[in-house]
Amino acid sequence: MFKMIQRFFPLFSLLLINETMCVHNETTAILNDIFTGYDKRVLPFVQGPVLVNMTIVLGILIELKENQQLAAYVISHTQRWYDNRLIWDPTKYRGQREVIVPQNMVWIPKLFVYNSLESKDMLTENRADVRLYSNGRIKINIPQYVQAICRIQTQAFPFDCQFCAVALASPLLNVEEMVVNATQPPRDSYFTGNAEWFLFNVTVRHMTFEEEGESRVEIHYIFHLQRRPIYYITVIVAPTFLISALSILGIFSPGSNDGPRNEKVSLGLGSLLAMTVLLGIVAGAMPKSNDIPLLGYYILVVIVLCAVAVGISMAFLAVSRHYIHKEQMPSKRLLRFMFLNEYRKRRSTVFRGVHNYRFSQECDDLMYSKVPEIQSICMMMEEIADSHRSMRRKADMKANKKLIEREWARVFARFDYFFLVVFETLNLSALAVFLRVAWLPTPELREQIL
Repeated sequence: MFKMIQRFFPLFSLLLINETMCVHNETTAILNDIFTGYDKRVLPFVQGPVLVNMTIVLGILIELKENQQLAAYVISHTQRWYDNRLIWDPTKYRGQREVIVPQNMVWIPKLFVYNSLESKDMLTENRADVRLYSNGRIKINIPQYVQAICRIQTQAFPFDCQFCAVALASPLLNVEEMVVNATQPPRDSYFTGNAEWFLFNVTVRHMTFEEEGESRVEIHYIFHLQRRPIYYITVIVAPTFLISALSILGIFSPGSNDGPRNEKVSLGLGSLLAMTVLLGIVAGAMPKSNDIPLLGYYILVVIVLCAVAVGISMAFLAVSRHYIHKEQMPSKRLLRFMFLNEYRKRRSTVFRGVHNYRFSQECDDLMYSKVPEIQSICMMMEEIADSHRSMRRKADMKANKKLIEREWARVFARFDYFFLVVFETLNLSALAVFLRVAWLPTPELREQIL
C-alpha cells in the first residue's frame, strides 16, 4: 500500500500543480481582458448614477473623552457597486466567477468622515484589495480608525446613554452622479464597547444635504452607548452617602454641654469639605457646559443638607449659650411641649444652718473686752464664717448653672432626635431619587445627532 502511494504521489502532485497553474493563468487572462482600455479615473455609470450599497460590519469603541467631546473607534464598512466595464463570461475562463485585485486598479467611491478630528485608513492602497465578480459587481471592505466629534448629553450622568455618529459624505459627487443605499448592519456584525461604555446597538441612517444648490449623500453610523455606572457608584456615590449619613448622625447626636456641640460643627464643616472634593472630581470629568449632571445635583443636594444641619447645630449652640449665660431655665410650657418632666427647683443652701453663726452678737460684745486674745479669736471666727458663706454661695451658683445646662441639654436632645430623623430621611430620599434614574428606559434615538 505504501509503495502504491509512493508510485502515484508524483502523479497527484503534477495534477495539483497543473490545476493551480491553470487557475493562475485564467486569472491573468481575465485581468488582461477586462482591464484593457479600463480607466479608473472615469465613473462607471452608463445610464443614471452609480448605485453604491454600503453598511458597517465592525465597530469597536476605543475611548470616549467626555470633557473634549471626542469618541475614537475602529470601524470597518463594506461597499458594493457595479461596473459594467469589468464583466466577463465565466465559461470562457474555466468557470471562474471572481478575482481579487489591488484597490488602486479600479474606481473607488470616495467618501470622507466630515465630523472627524482624525481619520486613518488601516490599509494603504497597495495593501487593500477589492473583489471582482463576473457580473461586474465589486466589493470592498474598508477598515478605518476614526476620532469623531460626539455631542455629550450629561443630564443623566452616570446613568446616561449617548448617541455618537460617524458621518460620511461625498466631497464632490452629487446624487445625480452617485447614489448611496445605506443598509442596517447584518446580524453577524461585530460591535463592542470598552471598560466604561457598553455598545448595545448601531444604527445606519441615510441622509442628504444641500450645498451650493446640489444634493449630496450623507451617511451616519450611529453608535448607541450606555455607560457602566458601577465605578462612579462605588467611588463617588457610596462615599458621599456614607459621609453625609455619618455627618448628620454626628451633628444631631445629643450632647450634655457646649463642648460636644462645638465638635459637631467641626465635623459638619469637615464633611462639607470632603463632599466638595468629590464634586470637583465629577466636574473635572464632565464638559464645561450649562447642563449639570445628575450626580452633580445629588452631591449638591447632600452638601445643602449637611450645610443646613451645621447651621441648625450652630443655632442650637448660640441659643443654649444665651439662656445659660442669662441663667434662665426652660419654661414649663416648653417642657410639656417636648414631653419632658418638669424640673424641681433646688433650694439654696447659702443661709442654711445660719444658727451656727449666732455667736456674732456675742463676739460684738466681747470686742470691747480688754482681753486681746478674745478679740482676735472673734475676728478670726467671723472671717471663717464669711469665707464659708462665700464658698457655699459659689457652690450653689455652680450647681444652679449645671442644672440649667442639664435642663437645656434635655430640651435640645429632643430637637436633635427630631432633626436626626428628618435629615436622615431626606438623605435616603435623595439617594433613592438618584438611583431611580438607573431603571428608567433607554431614551429614543434623537433626530438631530450632530
